[in-house]
Amino acid sequence: MDHEIKSLDIGTMHVISASVSADCRIRFKKIRNAFLKIHVEQSMSQFLKQEELQYAEIGEDLYALGDSAFKMAGITGKDVSRPMQDGVLNPKEPRAEIILKLLIEALVGKAQGEGAICYYSIPAEPFQREKRVIYHSGIIHTILEDLGYKAVAVNEGLAVIYSGLADRHFTGIGISCGCGLINVCLSRKAQVLDAFAIDRAGDWIDDNASKAIGEPAHKVMLVKEGGLNLLSPQDRTENALAIYYKDLIQYVVECIKDRWHDSGRVSHFDGPVNIVCAGGTALPAGFIAILRSELKKARFPLRVDQVSLAKDPLYAIARGCLIGAVNDGSSHFIRQCAAHRRTACRPKKPSPAVKKPRSRPKARPRRIKRS
Repeated sequence: MDHEIKSLDIGTMHVISASVSADCRIRFKKIRNAFLKIHVEQSMSQFLKQEELQYAEIGEDLYALGDSAFKMAGITGKDVSRPMQDGVLNPKEPRAEIILKLLIEALVGKAQGEGAICYYSIPAEPFQREKRVIYHSGIIHTILEDLGYKAVAVNEGLAVIYSGLADRHFTGIGISCGCGLINVCLSRKAQVLDAFAIDRAGDWIDDNASKAIGEPAHKVMLVKEGGLNLLSPQDRTENALAIYYKDLIQYVVECIKDRWHDSGRVSHFDGPVNIVCAGGTALPAGFIAILRSELKKARFPLRVDQVSLAKDPLYAIARGCLIGAVNDGSSHFIRQCAAHRRTACRPKKPSPAVKKPRSRPKARPRRIKRS
């Protein structure tokens, strides 16, 4: 492996990068996929530098980026904006593309030398209605090429299978549970038999739970991310989240069943298959138990053996994209990672995407000039 290999999970809530070292160590970086426009004045620029917050000057405007956007939102009382919505670029945000480019560059930097490659995740098209996946993928492809990488798109559900079903020869069902979309992939030996997205996900839970109990959506999200147990909710907010989680899981099972009912796609399987889930929306305790229960109730078109959560589910898609990239360049490496994923390939603690300006030239405050 003589060239630079990286991967990106580009989600509605987070952008996560993964890179690999020669000793089979996978290293991750993570940043919130968010920004906040703030009032431009000299004192504000000085404050951002003093607090070591990441920001960008775009034209005459000033934007806090990533995790710094959430910190500034807490100070100013404003809501953050997102470059992405429902799993793809947000058409209502005119700065979405340039903000996403800054976030991506902060994570992967510019390619070092020729032959650098970056595999990035893309959602499947929702089967109920069309999305803007082609445009979304094309923009990310251009961003990475401008940074010097050969860019290759990987289906998000297949990335979950790469990450969680190596011991099953990449055969089974991968479900990526994000904020904007639920992505489902059916694979046999890494060959996609079907892939589609469901346009209900984590944001749908937050929005509906907040409306039901009259609490702001961002407060509901904090409760969801703060150690929620879906099987034993402790208060009104947790109870609302548990109700909408169960409804979402039932809906996902029904969508999969309707999609594959009387379908030739499932005829390739004689025996039971495994299901592996990943993504931030699958993190609350009890998620897998409820999914198992709903699968048993439904007349599911496939026999299911094990239902599990991928190791480090928030980072599983970035890891899966990386496995896909490395597999193209070194079959020996992927066998080694599959055999030792509990030891040699255990991810280190994610390092912050942005450090102090003097020690992180990639993430230094940058100014974008628009022509």
